[in-house]
Amino acid sequence: MRVLIVRPSANKMNLKTYNLQEVGLAKALVRRGHSCDVMYYGGNEKDHFETIRFDDEKHQIRILWIRGFSFLREGYYPTLKKYVKDYDIVQVGGYVGITSAWLNRKCREKTVNYQGPYYSKYNKKDNIRAAVFDRTLLKWQRPEKMIVGTKSRLATEYVKEKGISNVTTLGVGLDLDNLRAAASGEKNEFIEELISRKQGRYLLYMGRLEERRNILFLLRVFAEVCRKDPDVKFVIVGKGDRDYVDKCRKEAALLGITDRIIYKDSLEQKYVNQLYRVSDLFLLPTRYEIFGMVLLEAMYFGVPVVTTFNGGSSTVIDDGKTGVVIEQLDVGEWSSRILELLGDDELRKEMTARASRRIEEEYTWDALAEKFLEVYQKRLDQKHDKK
Repeated sequence: MRVLIVRPSANKMNLKTYNLQEVGLAKALVRRGHSCDVMYYGGNEKDHFETIRFDDEKHQIRILWIRGFSFLREGYYPTLKKYVKDYDIVQVGGYVGITSAWLNRKCREKTVNYQGPYYSKYNKKDNIRAAVFDRTLLKWQRPEKMIVGTKSRLATEYVKEKGISNVTTLGVGLDLDNLRAAASGEKNEFIEELISRKQGRYLLYMGRLEERRNILFLLRVFAEVCRKDPDVKFVIVGKGDRDYVDKCRKEAALLGITDRIIYKDSLEQKYVNQLYRVSDLFLLPTRYEIFGMVLLEAMYFGVPVVTTFNGGSSTVIDDGKTGVVIEQLDVGEWSSRILELLGDDELRKEMTARASRRIEEEYTWDALAEKFLEVYQKRLDQKHDKK
């Protein structure tokens, strides 16, 4: 099978990024004997292919950098039509957008969508964009003929409400090649300091500091935890807008927890695995998350996760078994569940073992590849049925 994975957004991707989902999936498909290329926005560059070799150069994928023009955060690609004829399957991200609409209309017999966003009142921009699209181009695509794979159960429910019935929840995977490359053992000064200073437990938040992630709430939860556990510290790694970061600093000062927080604005990806391994709990009280790669990473590296009900947690976490999912942002409930985990070594050990096993067995790209191929086959079967 010849597959082209299209990322339609008008963002120039960095191939050195820790976990480019399209590349991870492409490598997994190639390992199963298929041919797979990935299309990324090339800006003003002329169309060209770049080869990536892997598995000791036994295999390869190609990156198609294609000239594009940005429109409403999406790239418009005039030359895409000359490439799609060379593939059996074209996977395009999301059902909302010009590229998706064109492929579903003009190349329906080979197009599969991979949907991430779902409805959330905290995702106003995408909600408006989807509402406009649903009233204009969705019917033109003939949703009853579309075949869609999704990143989460919430995305599956969302897409079905649009009249798209042929939907499969696939999830998102980790690229273990990158994780293993990162585990080289090279020491980092920040991590070494954390290890040397550690006397109690470390709570960890890693990601952007922004309102959607409820960092102010997290600080209040931590303050409550501190009242019961005098040895716990909070490691925060991430950047954010200056105003919001300043607001977080002021909140920490008002709560009297500044000296219990260890903050770093960034950490190279190659050291992230070490940070997980020195941490005792990972916290993510996000209002909206398409999936959340940090959830997969924390679970894989054996850190119990406490999070809200979101795209990723709805798909990979069984509350109380492979992590903790709390729907409400209630300081009392959050602090109570955190203290319960901190106080029960056996519970944490069992939870991390189950979580790590689940990620390795079900949520790496190599584990997910067969599910993607089954979705692709649905499209090919429809094409053959017409004949």
